[in-house]
Amino acid sequence: MAKEKKEQDLSMTDEAWNKRVQRITAFLEHEGNQAFLKSSEDIKDAIDLIKMNIRRGNRTPDTRKNQWNQILIEGRLWNKEKGAAVEMDWPVGTGAESKLPPHVQESLKAMISEYENVCEAFWNDNPIVQTLSIYSDRNKSRGGQPLPDAETFKKNRGLAMKQRYTKFFNDKRWDGHYTDGTLTISLPPAGEDETEETSSESEGESDDS
Repeated sequence: MAKEKKEQDLSMTDEAWNKRVQRITAFLEHEGNQAFLKSSEDIKDAIDLIKMNIRRGNRTPDTRKNQWNQILIEGRLWNKEKGAAVEMDWPVGTGAESKLPPHVQESLKAMISEYENVCEAFWNDNPIVQTLSIYSDRNKSRGGQPLPDAETFKKNRGLAMKQRYTKFFNDKRWDGHYTDGTLTISLPPAGEDETEETSSESEGESDDS
């Protein structure tokens, strides 16, 4: 006897829905995005569809996942990496959603972009870096082998930095703001094991891809 197909749950709680919508609204209202958002009829139509789906989701909790998917489809190309002339990127990418606040995500994007550019130049200008940069032994299939190119080098460094500063934020040592190339990190709590911190520091610089 065939099993009855279970109906998919498309609902979303008010808390989850409102949190997502706030991020979209922040993007749409960001002053530095206005020229782009008004630059073509297609973009204006997409904004109308986003706002329509927000209204529908506000009214109908049982179908909010459908509305959210439609919202994501409309804005998925609105980021600097894909060529959009925005100051603040579309706040939701592919894969699992970040739990970090929008301002922290924006700071990390800016920091990583700047840092990766410097790392790429560092690789290209220094043959010794190309010779000595290797995969960590934590990468069981490539441990000890040289990194192949500047792209891999900079992405590894960018990932290590993102992990480190995400931990700083989660540990309440960084407020998540990065302004004009500056930020502030507080000292570790008194009594923290210095040896452990040094080990963690070294791991943050390793190459694990």
